[in-house]
Amino acid sequence: MPRDRKTTTSLIYGPVPSRRLGRSLGVDIVPYKTCTYDCIYCQIGRTPQTTTERKPYIPAEQIISELQNKLRSGVRPDYVTIGGSGEPCLHSGIGEIILRIREMTDVPVAVLTNGALLWSPEVRGALLPADVVLPSLDAFDAHSFQKINRPHPDISFESVAQGIADFRSVYSGRIWLEIFIIKGVNDTDDAMAAFGPHIAAIRPDRIHVNTAVRPPAEKYAGQVSQERLQRLAEKLDPRAEVIAEFSGQSREGHEADMNQEILEMLSRRPCTAQDIAAGLGLPREAVDRLVTELASSGTIQTRRSRGRLYYFRPAEKAEDL
Repeated sequence: MPRDRKTTTSLIYGPVPSRRLGRSLGVDIVPYKTCTYDCIYCQIGRTPQTTTERKPYIPAEQIISELQNKLRSGVRPDYVTIGGSGEPCLHSGIGEIILRIREMTDVPVAVLTNGALLWSPEVRGALLPADVVLPSLDAFDAHSFQKINRPHPDISFESVAQGIADFRSVYSGRIWLEIFIIKGVNDTDDAMAAFGPHIAAIRPDRIHVNTAVRPPAEKYAGQVSQERLQRLAEKLDPRAEVIAEFSGQSREGHEADMNQEILEMLSRRPCTAQDIAAGLGLPREAVDRLVTELASSGTIQTRRSRGRLYYFRPAEKAEDL
């Protein structure tokens, strides 16, 4: 299991540039890589040990206090997003956390989840106050589920697909379903057809088709071209859309604590310098200088993917933030 997060680590990160949620202020409510899955495409690396244990990993009061301080600083995101570096539904207090966020701000609350625990009525009930829930369904059958998501042994494909559909039957908010396409795994016309019955049962408001833009956990989790992805989306469902690259406007701001903000952002997801500048609202020139210094010192590392240079925080350092 990942080590418990140290009290000095910020649980709030960003706003980060999200291709689905605009400027998203992230709220991390479980320790680093505490997850039900070990997905081959995960942008923050392998899951050392999958789990299905739900408990109050981080005190709700600590999470709410840090978020309140961040919002009071003048940050105005498009969404407050519960997600981060693990599966948030593993936190047994997620329902209370959503309600407390709704009480303190009118910014809509989004929940990023892999959907693995939505078979549970307790988990489904906890997510009801959220404005939008974004579950994932990358597989279309039990075989592809094991190949792509590498779940905890207690989780079956059938329970995940049925759980998301059951959630739709009780949830009045928006469901934006993400389907992650991996070259050579689920990128065929037959696969798109196989998703059909599951999509019909879930009845999502939107379907987001994605691929490996950032470096994945496994190098063989290949990226599908934009042209191919668009064609697969058209085959999949009329509601399906290829997620567009985020484009935000940078704002001028002071550079105090920029290093820490950048490190916290990179501990959750690899980013380009442009991603960092857009997400944190910082001058691009300052970001370029700081990431160069951090990379030179070995604090962060770099990797190229599809012609872009990504910066990331190595897992062992991210846990020690």
